[in-house]
Amino acid sequence: MLTITEFNSLSPREQAAMVLEQGRYLHHIIRGWCKIDLYWFHNYYVEVWFLYDLKTIGLVRALTNKASLDPYLETIKLRVKT
Repeated sequence: MLTITEFNSLSPREQAAMVLEQGRYLHHIIRGWCKIDLYWFHNYYVEVWFLYDLKTIGLVRALTNKASLDPYLETIKLRVKT
């Protein structure tokens, strides 16, 4: 399992490749010029910021606190099986 520290030491290209291949997509939000995808990756959350063209990744960042999830909580809907 890749720790958040190890993940942050990778290049942005390596981070994006790993998250897109191994991460579990959860949700997205739109912020101005970006579509921001939220992934669960190992035991933490990672955002992948796609630029307006939706082909170029502008930023990959591991979220390190719960407050970073607040923008997603406004719009996410989860199906819970009972």
